[in-house]
Amino acid sequence: MDVGMPAVQLVIVTASVVTVLGYWVRGHSSLPGKHWFLLAILAMDMWLLSVGVELSATTAACAFGVSRWAWIGFVLLPTFWAFFLYEYALGAKVPRYLVPICAGVAPALITLAAVTSGWHEKFYGPETKWILSEEGAYVQSDHGPLFFIAIAYLYMVIVAAAVVAGRAVRTANPAVRSFFLKLFAATLIPMVANLGYILGGITLFHTDPTPFSFALSLTLVVWLVADNRWIDVNAIARELLFYNSTDPVFVVDPSGVAIETNPAAADLLRRGAEPEAPLSEFGELGPVIRHLAAHGSLPDVTDIQLGHRHFAVRAHAISLGVGQKQVGWAVALLDVTVQKIAAQKAIAAEQMQMQFLATVSHELRTPLTVINGALGLLSQGGAKLSDAQKARLLGKATDGSETLTTLVNDLIDTQSLSSAAFSIDLQSVALGPLVQGAVARAESLQPDKDIRFTCALSDAPLTVQADAERLGQVFGNVLSNAVKFSLPGGLVEVSLEQAEGMALVQVSDSGCGIPPGAEEQVFARFSQLDGSDTKTAYGSGLGMHITRQILDRHGGSIRYVSAPGVGTTFTISLPLVA
Repeated sequence: MDVGMPAVQLVIVTASVVTVLGYWVRGHSSLPGKHWFLLAILAMDMWLLSVGVELSATTAACAFGVSRWAWIGFVLLPTFWAFFLYEYALGAKVPRYLVPICAGVAPALITLAAVTSGWHEKFYGPETKWILSEEGAYVQSDHGPLFFIAIAYLYMVIVAAAVVAGRAVRTANPAVRSFFLKLFAATLIPMVANLGYILGGITLFHTDPTPFSFALSLTLVVWLVADNRWIDVNAIARELLFYNSTDPVFVVDPSGVAIETNPAAADLLRRGAEPEAPLSEFGELGPVIRHLAAHGSLPDVTDIQLGHRHFAVRAHAISLGVGQKQVGWAVALLDVTVQKIAAQKAIAAEQMQMQFLATVSHELRTPLTVINGALGLLSQGGAKLSDAQKARLLGKATDGSETLTTLVNDLIDTQSLSSAAFSIDLQSVALGPLVQGAVARAESLQPDKDIRFTCALSDAPLTVQADAERLGQVFGNVLSNAVKFSLPGGLVEVSLEQAEGMALVQVSDSGCGIPPGAEEQVFARFSQLDGSDTKTAYGSGLGMHITRQILDRHGGSIRYVSAPGVGTTFTISLPLVA
């Protein structure tokens, strides 16, 4: 080659740069499609070498021979480039059947057609000339039909590469889309250069500019490689955090207007009561944004609630550099819903514990006071007390101890309900005798109140799958409540019937009734409608809670209807045995 020619010098410089960059790429073993990229550089050097030899040729035969054999590099370069893009952009291996066809058969056939053109003149026509000028020698080709077939094939390969790059742009994560746009643009450069050469006659030193444009494309890609391995890793990391974060992030200008949102923030805005409202008017976030725009800082309280979610607001100033003008804010909403719920549960648990201690101490104090008082009078009175007085005091002490026993049993049952220790032994149980037994036991409760009972049972025997002892506990709790809250001389009505495959046990009293909206309190643990020290009915506040839990384990339920001052009717439902 005549290295004194400017065109040849350009070829040498271009080939050297591409080769050096290829050597650099060779050291990065983790790059997808690296071997195809290196083969593309090798084909690029072959093409550039042929261009240099052709430009400095001293005879027409030499120039014609080199220009024809150069088709090996012509065909392989775009082929290897397309293979590289396929593996890098799509993250998949090139199909094995394509490699021998595109990298073996096609280059061989096209090169053979070019080399033998002197015989058939279908690739290069008879008007092909070797021209000598002051700027150097070059081949002016007369393109035949086979040439255009070869060019059509190469364009098909290049378009395929462009389609692969375009698909990568369309499907890429927003954080890396800018890189794939650069890759797509680099893929189009050789196509534009070759079209300019074929259609517009544009040349570079009287030769086809396509190899130089490919060199430019390869150089651009290698530059991207050198710049943090294909992409700006820092920028993509930031964008990945922005686009993939489950926490809403807003980019706002200094006046508080949202100019960018990540998907989580956009979804939050769509779900708002007024999706079209500006950010400064969006729920509890609005006042925070207005304060940020007006004062350049967040308000003292930054915990907000939007819908059912709780957020802690964080804001970071955006500027072009240290000491530069501030251009906006990045406002992040950290989802603290789980923490908020956990805190609320912790507070509720603490309150429940305090309520438990208060209830248990209160309920223990009353029967203990009665027991201590009765036993104190018995020990101090001695012979001064009549037998009737002694019997009455012993009865009070006995009642107090029974109350304490019930309280302790309720506490044990409540604890075991939440563990495997609470067992249910299901057997066929006739409800009639079970209800009658519960009513008989209830008649002995608080005999001084003179409560009257009625019990209406179904004529047909009703059988359920149940634990007789636990079901007796259920009826006892409900009847005990009826007696407890009935006025002296009151009436408690009990009935047993069936309806739609269910056994219904109803217990009605003529007591003070239950206020509307108190159902949750009625069946809650350690809950009593009257928690004052002046109340007349005492208990652990656990009986109805235990009752509902036992019925749940039997597939049954309990509900009530009540009117203050009139009375309450509890209805227990249990599935009948078929």
